[in-house]
Amino acid sequence: MPSFESEGVRAVLADIIGDPDRGQGALPRLFGSLDSDDRTVRLGAACGICLIASDDPGSIEYTVRRLVDRLDDDTSRPEAILAFEYLMTQFPERVDDVLQQLRAEREAEPLRYTRQGGFVRSGYFQPSETHRDDVGRVRRPGEGGDGLVYGSLDERSESDQGAPPDETDASSDEGAPSETDEPSTETPRQRIDRLRERVDAIVKRSRFDRLMLLTGESTGRYADSYRVLATRAGREEAVSLRLFHEPAGDREPFRSQLEAAIEQWGQFDHEHVVSLYDGGPRPEPWAATQHVDLTLAADLPAWNVSEAVGTVARLADGLAAIHQRGVVHGGIDPGSVVVELETESGRRARLDNVGLLPVYRQFVHPSVCLDPRFAAPEYFDVSFGGIDQATDIYHLGAVLYYLLAEEPPYGGEYDEVRAQVPDDTRPTPPSAIADSPEVLDDVVSKALDRQKLTRYETATAFKQDLLDARGRI
Repeated sequence: MPSFESEGVRAVLADIIGDPDRGQGALPRLFGSLDSDDRTVRLGAACGICLIASDDPGSIEYTVRRLVDRLDDDTSRPEAILAFEYLMTQFPERVDDVLQQLRAEREAEPLRYTRQGGFVRSGYFQPSETHRDDVGRVRRPGEGGDGLVYGSLDERSESDQGAPPDETDASSDEGAPSETDEPSTETPRQRIDRLRERVDAIVKRSRFDRLMLLTGESTGRYADSYRVLATRAGREEAVSLRLFHEPAGDREPFRSQLEAAIEQWGQFDHEHVVSLYDGGPRPEPWAATQHVDLTLAADLPAWNVSEAVGTVARLADGLAAIHQRGVVHGGIDPGSVVVELETESGRRARLDNVGLLPVYRQFVHPSVCLDPRFAAPEYFDVSFGGIDQATDIYHLGAVLYYLLAEEPPYGGEYDEVRAQVPDDTRPTPPSAIADSPEVLDDVVSKALDRQKLTRYETATAFKQDLLDARGRI
C-alpha cells in the first residue's frame, strides 16, 4: 500500500507534468525526498528532478550543486547518481560549466565522488581502480566470467593456441602493480595528486609547454582518457590525453610496438581520422589526440539513409589514406568511430584508434578491443587468411550495416556469433530490417563477403560504390 510520503511525491510529479512552470518551487522538497528510506519515494524524486531540468534548463546549476553535495557524501543514494547521470547525458556542457565553477571554489578540497568506469562525456568521476587488471581478461558479451572469445591471436590454428593471456605466467615490471595486488586504498585526493604527477612527467617528454586537467577520466578500450588544456607556443587547445592500458608481464615489447603504432598514427592528417598530436612510451605509454566525446556505440539519434551512406563514404576515404601508407587499422567497429554532433555539415565521424589493435592482439585477446559481432571471419578462423586491409573493409561494411539496420550484422550469444560469421550464414539484408533501399544491399553484401578476394579491393572502390548508390536513392 502506498505510503503517505510516496503519495506526496506522486502528487508533486503530477503537478510538474501538468504545470512545468511550478517545477522550481518543488525542487527543495524533491531533494529532501532523495534521503527517504522508501526507494519508491527516492525514485520518484529523481524522476521529478530530471523532469524539471528538462523543462527549465535554468534550474540546472542549482540542481547540479545540490546533487554534488550528495555525491560527495560516501553514503549517497543511487537515485541521486541516476539523476546526475541524466543531467550529464542531456546537458553535458551546462553541467561541465557548473563543475568547473565548483572545482574553482573547492580548490583546497577537490570534489570526491568516484565511480568505476567514469563518465563518457565530462568525466566528473575520478580514475577507475580496476580497469587495468581487466586488460587481458576476456569476457563474452553479456557474461561476467573469463572466456576465450577469438579463436586465434596469430596465424596458428585454434588447436595450437596456448592458454588465454590471463592464464600465462608472466611477471610485471619491477615496482609496477601486478594483477594480484590488493585493491587500492588511495583517497580521491591522493589519486588526483598521483594523476597530476603523471601528467607533469609526460609534459617533460612532450611537445607541450603545459597540460592542465579540465575534467576527470573516461575509461576506453585502449586507454584512460582525460580532457586537458594543452599549451604550446602560447596557443591553447582542448585535447584528449590518453594513458594506455598495458598488459601484464614484460611490458617492453608491448611499449616498443605501441610506440611505432603511435608514430604511424601521428603521420595522418585527414579530416575523417582522429588527429594524434604527440605521444610516446615513457614514462608510460601515452598520446595526446584531438578531443573526442562520443562514438557510434553511444545511444545516438538514428541516421537517415543518405547521412549514413555519406558518413561511411567519408570514413572510407579516411581508411584509404591509412591504407596508402601501408597501415592496417584492424579494429573498426562502432566503438572506434568517434562522432562530433554539431558541425556546419551536421554530424561528423572520424576513425579512431588507428593501428592499435594489431599491437594489442599480440598481448591480449582481441575481443578486449573489438566487438565480435562486427569481426571479420579471419578473426575467428585463420583459414580465411590474416588480418589485412580487406579486414578493414569488412569492418567498415559492418558499420554501414549497423547504421542502416540499427543493429549489428550478427547477434545472439557468443557461440552463435562465432558459428555464423565463418559459416555460410549471411546477414539479413538491411532493406529487410529497416527502411533502407535495396540498392544498398549489394554494396553491404560485397563489403561483408566471407572471402577476402571477393570483397572490395580497395577502400576507394567501396567509397565510389557508396556514392553511386546514394545518387540512385
